[in-house]
Amino acid sequence: MLTMTTLVVGILLATCLIGFAFYLLLAQQKKGQHEADNLTLSLAEGLNKGDKIGQMNNVVARCRELVYVSRQNADAASAEKNQILAPLANQLLDESRSSAQFVEAERKNQIEYITKTARQSVEKYNLNTHVDSTFTLPWFKTYDPKVQDVYLGYIDKVQSNVTNTEVIPELRDHDEQKKYFEKGSQLYRGNIDAKLPSPDSDLIFKLSSLPADVDKSVSPPRMTNPEVFVKLAPLFLDEKYTNQQKADQIPSAVEVFAKMDVSMKTGDQKVRIGSTATTNGGQPIP
Repeated sequence: MLTMTTLVVGILLATCLIGFAFYLLLAQQKKGQHEADNLTLSLAEGLNKGDKIGQMNNVVARCRELVYVSRQNADAASAEKNQILAPLANQLLDESRSSAQFVEAERKNQIEYITKTARQSVEKYNLNTHVDSTFTLPWFKTYDPKVQDVYLGYIDKVQSNVTNTEVIPELRDHDEQKKYFEKGSQLYRGNIDAKLPSPDSDLIFKLSSLPADVDKSVSPPRMTNPEVFVKLAPLFLDEKYTNQQKADQIPSAVEVFAKMDVSMKTGDQKVRIGSTATTNGGQPIP
């Protein structure tokens, strides 16, 4: 009888210890998730800080319209064989095309800047993680989560913040034919290269995905479901910065995967934590 009682008590104690260990593991995983979410949200907020994505999208769209109108004016002056206006119209066309190339170069600079800023934030976070365990029991230890993988991207089916206008009917007809914008919202689609008709089809006019304002109300940076995240390029893989593949659009969302080491007598565990966030929407044009 005594042996049976001792066995039952031993089983109960073992069950309680296992349950307690599982509770500690969940508690530390929740703490690690909170830290990863804070980092991810901070990275997402930095993507569109100062509305740089929204402003770049608007500059690209306006520059595109300028090239189209300049081409119309140059063609009209050439057709009329106006010896005074034709040279001036051609000069303005050349300047508008040069401006488009300059804007594209600046758009790429923005991608580089955003990538560099995000990289520095991740490296700073990993550098400040504790090497020693942050929670210790004789048979249970946990460590700070360390960032392993970071991806830059955007949220699926989110359009750009740029509205298609009816100021240039011919351009609107072209854009409608190419399905560059949504008829319901009148917003240009996100992550497209809105090519102009030939002979200006060689120019690049890329519009990035970014939530537009709704009645002057701008969406804040927020956590989002990982299923709607679309990758543009990796930033970190296995804790190492990678520049093998660069984003061809300005990213508006970020996904972070961190690893939290857990040491137990039953064996060491590596808990993988994922977090996804999107940046704030574009500011309304004054």
